[in-house]
Amino acid sequence: MKVPAFPVSLELKEWNELLLLAATVFLEAEDQVDEGKLAVAYVVMNRAQKWNKTVQETILQPWQFSCWNLDYRTKALGRLARVGPHADMAWKAAASAVWKLLPDPTHGSCHYLNPELTRRGRPNQDLPPWYEESKVVARIGSHEFLRLTET
Repeated sequence: MKVPAFPVSLELKEWNELLLLAATVFLEAEDQVDEGKLAVAYVVMNRAQKWNKTVQETILQPWQFSCWNLDYRTKALGRLARVGPHADMAWKAAASAVWKLLPDPTHGSCHYLNPELTRRGRPNQDLPPWYEESKVVARIGSHEFLRLTET
């Protein structure tokens, strides 16, 4: 099955839900196992449901998904222009989360991070203040998925 190509357009608010979710999964979890891609898709859907927002509002809210931060957006669109056939699983993960075709491997998580990558990108090589080891409910690939109590 051939999946659609990602558009190279800065008008992200005009992208439909499935397209933006698949692109986010690809950009955030390209090097993760298939279950990890599904997990990232579910985090988006869990946030949208919990915060009563659309998928687009959830993904494009500033500083929520690093692939869409303004300082990375041009690079993200360049990556999407060159994805080739290995984007299939990002589309499958997005569709599976939107229509709940597969169970949520994050157990309702609304947060995740790659601890090693996060530490490398922060000045003090620490983790963000919202991270609590006791709230990690799943480790899939190099990502940790958390269920936090705040809304």
